[in-house]
Amino acid sequence: MDTSDFPAAADAAELMERYQQQRDTKTRNELVMHYSYIARTVAVQLRGISANYAQVEDIVNQGIITLIDCVEKFDPGKGIKFEAYAFMRVKGAVIDFIRKQDWLPRRVRQMAKNITAAHDKLCNELMREPTEQELADYLEIPAQTLTKYYGEISNSIMLSFEGLIQNVNQMGEVLSDYADENSGVENNVFRQELHDVFKEAIDSLSERERLVVSLYYYEHLKLSDISKILGVSDQRVSQINSKAILKMRKRLEEYMKG
Repeated sequence: MDTSDFPAAADAAELMERYQQQRDTKTRNELVMHYSYIARTVAVQLRGISANYAQVEDIVNQGIITLIDCVEKFDPGKGIKFEAYAFMRVKGAVIDFIRKQDWLPRRVRQMAKNITAAHDKLCNELMREPTEQELADYLEIPAQTLTKYYGEISNSIMLSFEGLIQNVNQMGEVLSDYADENSGVENNVFRQELHDVFKEAIDSLSERERLVVSLYYYEHLKLSDISKILGVSDQRVSQINSKAILKMRKRLEEYMKG
């Protein structure tokens, strides 16, 4: 593909202004092509979750469809950059798309709920993180079976966590939508609170859990690549990642509930 045909960033701003005035299909399509990297970026970020449910091309196509809608509905007057607005909406649409392809058996879904409930209860009773053996004993299953379940529910947990992050981000957008000249301080406070909550959630993880989360969410490595770095099995990395996300999700859910 010849990228020389794509508009530069400055030109993209001019295209956006022109589209806001003329609302013509040609300009809209040029903008979508310019910002198509957003759809590809989201597809790469979520490839570990989507691998079992959808092809990368399908994910990108879903992102492009959402980008078209983003260009049509974008309101520059709200003071948010188009890239930030589009990235949030594309990621949310892709997560919803993957969820619809999710064929996880009811048995596994129920076990995911049981593990989460048992984990939360033991944390409260023990005032610390339960060991894998304690969690397995509470669930009355062998530790090896618990490890197996962690692997089976890994993608479902990650989808749930991504969806939760999306909901938190949308809270910020709602504040921005209704912001006036006097509400900037409140919006900044919310964003600082959100930053602190994420930091607390990450700080609650063990050193190895923080490493896996960092490599997966920030370095965008596949779980199979992380297993090679850590020198453990893919199943073990999946288990570590699942446990880390369960902890972080609990902290974010508490924040969402107030």
